[in-house]
Amino acid sequence: MARDRGRRRAESKSSLTRTLGRTTATLLTAAMILGTGLFAALGETADKAGSGLLLAMLLSGLVALATGLSAASLGVIFPEEGGAFTWSRRFGYDTVGFVAGCAYLGKGVVSTGVISLAFANYSTRVIPGLPAYGVHLVAAAAILLVAAVSYLGLEFNARLLIGTLLAELVLLAVFVAFAVPAMKPENFTPVLGNGVPGVLAGAAIFFWSWDGFMRTAIMASEIKDPRRTIPFAIVGGVAFAAVVFVAVGAATLGVLGPEAMARNDVPIFTAGQRAIGRWGIWVVLAAAWLDTLTEALGDLLTATRVALAMGKAHELPGWLAVVHPRFRSPHHAVLALGLACALPALLFNLRPVLEAANVFTLVWYGIVHFDALQLSKGERLTWPVVSWVGLAGCLALFVALPVWALITGGVTLAALAGVRWLVRR
Repeated sequence: MARDRGRRRAESKSSLTRTLGRTTATLLTAAMILGTGLFAALGETADKAGSGLLLAMLLSGLVALATGLSAASLGVIFPEEGGAFTWSRRFGYDTVGFVAGCAYLGKGVVSTGVISLAFANYSTRVIPGLPAYGVHLVAAAAILLVAAVSYLGLEFNARLLIGTLLAELVLLAVFVAFAVPAMKPENFTPVLGNGVPGVLAGAAIFFWSWDGFMRTAIMASEIKDPRRTIPFAIVGGVAFAAVVFVAVGAATLGVLGPEAMARNDVPIFTAGQRAIGRWGIWVVLAAAWLDTLTEALGDLLTATRVALAMGKAHELPGWLAVVHPRFRSPHHAVLALGLACALPALLFNLRPVLEAANVFTLVWYGIVHFDALQLSKGERLTWPVVSWVGLAGCLALFVALPVWALITGGVTLAALAGVRWLVRR
């Protein structure tokens, strides 16, 4: 059986092209992690965790790292696009794979809408008097721009994302450097902030911010030497992002304090204005624009690869599996998801949608750990305990989410699975 499985893996082919080496994949992973979490989730995380903000960020990062190691183990064995959708099917769990794929696409649609709204919210700081519907129109326009860029293929997008990463780092370094003298030590106490339940709730909110860590595994069919590249890119990307997250989170918390952060949808903007002055507004605004657009682009890139895999498997219309002959991108999936992502941006506000996105994210990650536990001892990159710890972390973060978000996410996925069953009947 193991021999047959190995033969199937060796015979596995993809219509996408392997273009990313180790350094590029690592920088791309860091670029896709660093983004909207700082600009869209930081205020909500502080609202839950209080002065325990940094602890909540690190706790969610540990769960992300464990999940990334599970994904790396699977990505090197099954170097194809689709992530948990593909992996579950390789082990014979087609329904689980379908739920995983729907969860990822649901997360992609919701979170891209959230990201675009974050972009629009920061844009209102320089467009005074913009009405509420104007914010949503700006968000939808940003999504269409990102979809157009995604259409051009991974090689071009990787260069673009790495370039924006370097620009973001310069801008965020300026913000942190000017914020340090304005920081107040009392804003960091007590360390547990609003207590253990509050820290867990904050971690559940901020966990979404780490999402880009496993995208190289989802895009495994476009990675050179996946057995070496994918683990290195995931661990390196998470470590890189952790340093930036903690530095920017600490600077913002130190300047504003947990109470002011909790009441603010754009806390870094406010902290930059207070610590640097008027021109600090433009430093933070430029970083926010780059980060949100980068995150939206990364989200759309990987969601389209999942849609491509589901189209190939006929779990979604086969039209989604078409690859552009020149750009080597799933251009039909890009067009479909680009339009689907614009809808939440037109209809929903920022914070409530964020918690619904986390339900889909945690379902996806839980299935990743389930798939990793199916691997034999010789196929693993790490001990099984890593996957068990990651699965336990996902369950703990699930419990910390609001009941309405759990019900919404659960009912949506159950309904989609029910429709699939009826269609197959």
